[in-house]
Amino acid sequence: MTDQAPSRGRLVASWLALRPRTSISVLGAALAVAGLLVWRGDAVDDGMTAVARRGTLTARLTVGGILKPVESIAYRSPLGGREAEITFLTPEGTRVNEGDLVLRLDTTDLGRELERAAQEVRQAQVDLQVSEIEVQEAQATIDSLAEGEGALNVEEARTRLQLAIRKVERLRQEYEQLNPLMEKGFITREELKKTSDELEQAEEDLSLSRRRSEILIEQTHPRDRQRAQLQLAQKEAQRENVRARVQETTLRAQLLQEQIENASIYARRPGMVVFEEFLGANPRRKIRVGDRVTASHALVTIPEVNRMLVEASASEADVHRLQPGQPATIRLEAFPDLVLTGKVTRVGTLAGSSADRPLDDKRFDVIVDVDPSGAELRPEMTVRVDILTGERAGVLMVPVNAVFDHQGTSVCHVIGRSGVETRVVQLGESSNADVEVIAGLTDGDRVALVDIASGRAPTAPGGAPAMMRGRGQSGIELGPR
Repeated sequence: MTDQAPSRGRLVASWLALRPRTSISVLGAALAVAGLLVWRGDAVDDGMTAVARRGTLTARLTVGGILKPVESIAYRSPLGGREAEITFLTPEGTRVNEGDLVLRLDTTDLGRELERAAQEVRQAQVDLQVSEIEVQEAQATIDSLAEGEGALNVEEARTRLQLAIRKVERLRQEYEQLNPLMEKGFITREELKKTSDELEQAEEDLSLSRRRSEILIEQTHPRDRQRAQLQLAQKEAQRENVRARVQETTLRAQLLQEQIENASIYARRPGMVVFEEFLGANPRRKIRVGDRVTASHALVTIPEVNRMLVEASASEADVHRLQPGQPATIRLEAFPDLVLTGKVTRVGTLAGSSADRPLDDKRFDVIVDVDPSGAELRPEMTVRVDILTGERAGVLMVPVNAVFDHQGTSVCHVIGRSGVETRVVQLGESSNADVEVIAGLTDGDRVALVDIASGRAPTAPGGAPAMMRGRGQSGIELGPR
């Protein structure tokens, strides 16, 4: 009868969640027909049995993933548009704090340019002072024409014209008074002629004064003011040009100074120093002191290893069991004895397949935040995450190693007084150790932990309890491979 016994069983949590709820009676009948329902033989060792019992089942889902930093900052050369040599590098793998020196670039050429720029700034400042003086002089010329010597010249011309007018009027009046006196013989003709000559001279002086006044007031003075205003505008434009040159050279000197200061790169956040590849090398290698680099690619990346998360994935069969906030236990292959805690923060909305294996089953991304710890964690470490998906009280359960798979059907070997009976069971939730039995067993049933057909306990290679360990895999393996 042993050739008809079921093969070594294996139970995966994802398979359990999706497989059809086949009628126990129908499956039982199928097994009975096959002659597999009852074995009779020697008693089974008590050490290889377990008892179906009721209790609280803590359901967990196991997934594999990779450690990633919550934040990772890439540092590039701050010297845009120029090449610079690396003169100092903090050793790769060093843990740095915020403000620690990470990398330094050579600034010899920048120093020379800064000296030239500083000289240009000083010369531009002197030129600005000269321009300010010239503007003041041009403004003083306008002020003089409006209220100073120019205005005084205009006033003097007007005064001389008024004096000339009064003189002419006075002499004309005097001539008119003397003319009757000469006719009466009180004065001589020479005396009258003298007054007439003075009048004629005064009239000529008046005409000349009027002409000069008109030229000065209507032509010379407006033209001088216009010329002075144009000179002022020109001087002000020259001053603005010089002022712009001062600002430009000052800004250039400041930028050079900032570049010199920024050539020493300090960590903006704590983390671990990771070198990037040097693109100018053939074959490719990581950067090192002496390399000449530009701002076109990253030089150093500092992941914040104090805050880590796990990037994992779950199968379509298991995604309904996951939700944000569920607690998780995290174990690392690099540190077998280390146990970390965390919680689920995000479950993917859409399923996707791997880019390098598009034909594989689609999976949902799962992100688990890792609680802070003093462990020396590093990015890209492989981890296993046990996510607590819920607790079920008062359920009937047996060890996962007591359930076997027979051609897609879950069975248990129940040990009775008359021998060993193979029963089809309907399963529910599971943990790493136990699985819920919905139908097929009763409280107190004693079940075998070995496959009756093979006589071997279900183990994974190396003797450890069978469990899927693949990266990104989820579920629990029950029974031998």
